Amino acid sequence: MISIKERKLIIQWNENGKTQEGISELLGCHQSSVSRFLRKYQQNRTIENLPRSGRPTKLTKKTLSKLKKKILNKIQDANNEFCSVNTKQISKIIHQEIGELYSLRHVERIMHKIGFSLITPRSQHLRHDQKKVDKFRDEFKKNSNRNMWIMN
Repeated sequence: MISIKERKLIIQWNENGKTQEGISELLGCHQSSVSRFLRKYQQNRTIENLPRSGRPTKLTKKTLSKLKKKILNKIQDANNEFCSVNTKQISKIIHQEIGELYSLRHVERIMHKIGFSLITPRSQHLRHDQKKVDKFRDEFKKNSNRNMWIMN
């Protein structure tokens, strides 16, 4: 997306006779982006973002914060050590709260938007030996001259 400052430069350079290719090279964007903006500017005579058509979302900031609190409570109720709540359960919470059914992929997008990340469980390798791992870590710490693990 082209910023307002860049849009002003595009108009200025276009009026001074620069080509769209030249403008795009100066801004470091695609020529099609410059062309699209110039076409919209000629139609509307504004550099501001215009409102878009379509149905407004039911996921306002207020509803998203309520959803986040409910989901956090559900996760804590499920298990204190790790999250055992899946996307289908979260979809049901959203349906109860808002009254809308979303696809599982869209539920994942909503979860990402409110600050969650999807963690997929990994199975342990058959040859995994915890004793060998602990031994390696102890030897590594002894031979290391500086601290490797720090919390920021």
